Amino acid sequence: MQANIPQIRQYLSFLCLAVICYTSVHAQEAPAGNYLNQADDYAYIYNGRLEPVYSMVMYKELPYYRNADYTEASIVYRNNYYPNQKVRLDLFKEQLILLLPGKNYGIVLDDRKVNKVSMYNKTFVWLSPPKESKLKNGYYMQLHAGKNIQLFCKETYSLEKKMSQERVTFYFDRAKRYYLLHNNRYRTVKNKTAFSKSFPQYKKQINQFVKEHKLDFKQNPDESLTTLAAYCEELTNSTNKP
Repeated sequence: MQANIPQIRQYLSFLCLAVICYTSVHAQEAPAGNYLNQADDYAYIYNGRLEPVYSMVMYKELPYYRNADYTEASIVYRNNYYPNQKVRLDLFKEQLILLLPGKNYGIVLDDRKVNKVSMYNKTFVWLSPPKESKLKNGYYMQLHAGKNIQLFCKETYSLEKKMSQERVTFYFDRAKRYYLLHNNRYRTVKNKTAFSKSFPQYKKQINQFVKEHKLDFKQNPDESLTTLAAYCEELTNSTNKP
């Protein structure tokens, strides 16, 4: 029986190629595995469900912070830092939307794993306040992050609707409130009176500070409340010094 020389040559070539591939794969298996494990920690942020988009026909306004456009942001997600991201923040559904690189659609990030997001020169954190505070879980703007005192701003959107003969149109009613966290307790604050009640021992100093710095809680609530919170932080720190 004569051997089929072309078939034998083809078989030997295939066998050599298989041996080379097997050796190469197993030689690189360990470093490749380490790389994939490290990359998974970083790339985990890009896994999520698609964002349900609002219909511009049904909704007159959209409940995103500032506007519906994606903006530059840095995110700390699962304790990994992600700079130069594109996001938008839905304050009605309490969702942070991340625009996927090279795509024109966004995904909803897992809020439980968002440590913080910085956008529009503001920092937002996800809070889960205790039930006794009667505050809802959601994204809060962090205005002051001290050791003893923290100040947060919360924008909330409630859905309303208007009916006409032609159609039903939905719109969002926006509200803005401020919360002081001190001694593990959240308190609503909107002026110097609220701070004086939270820190009655410093009432005189608080009144004098507000007067000297001409704080205006109606026209500039963010700046005024943040400045006063920082001052109260100084007062508490000086008291706690040995």
